[in-house]
Amino acid sequence: MLLLVSCGLFFPYSGSPDSPRPKRVFMQHTTRTFHNLQGQVESRDSGLWINGFDYTGIQHLTPSIPEINDSIRTHCQNDRPFCGYPWFLPLKFLCRKSWYLPAPEVSPSSPVEFRLLSREETSWGSIKMTFSAKGPSHMYLCLVPHRGANLSTWSFGDGTPRFDQNREYVIFYSHGLNSTTWTFWFEIQPPRDPGPEGMISVAISSHYFFGEDQRTAQLEEILRRFPTWAFPSSWVSTYDMYRY
Repeated sequence: MLLLVSCGLFFPYSGSPDSPRPKRVFMQHTTRTFHNLQGQVESRDSGLWINGFDYTGIQHLTPSIPEINDSIRTHCQNDRPFCGYPWFLPLKFLCRKSWYLPAPEVSPSSPVEFRLLSREETSWGSIKMTFSAKGPSHMYLCLVPHRGANLSTWSFGDGTPRFDQNREYVIFYSHGLNSTTWTFWFEIQPPRDPGPEGMISVAISSHYFFGEDQRTAQLEEILRRFPTWAFPSSWVSTYDMYRY
């Protein structure tokens, strides 16, 4: 079967209710903002970020949506948390290929508010940083200590930080309606010789899964052109990265 698909002799998808074989696609209309050590915006861009969850990538979508092609393929930015993109789940090891089609900036009615509330040096030499975040019902926090730095404790769970297979510390936060501001802290042992990139990168991504903020005109226009055998999951997101 795999050989037939690879040779183009068998089409792998079907929209038939009797024998569905859907093409699964995640598509986010996102705006990404990157800040430097001084808190200033270093770069900013917006686009439709596309992930195809099978081996064929986007090759079967291109005839229906020509602008989604391999010329817009993007790659992991290893110096940025979560590769510099707003992953909803820590699944980047499953999705080796993704695409980024430039699009206008998103402007959700309830944008994420992320602040560093305090930064203090403890008597044992660590730096304690306290933050607040307010935004949509689903947010992801990703912490990446830089070379020589060590995340020693935080306000989550039992207080012991645990990283994933990429040595990134990931926190998924979800809340109901009318939630209060999310406040959290962590302590980090700074490196002996801090580099120009600081001691830690912090990224927060926000995901708008329902309501008026879930859709944009650009998303709707692209979605109308998907073939009947495709099953795209789509929403609006933002990604903000800071260095400290």
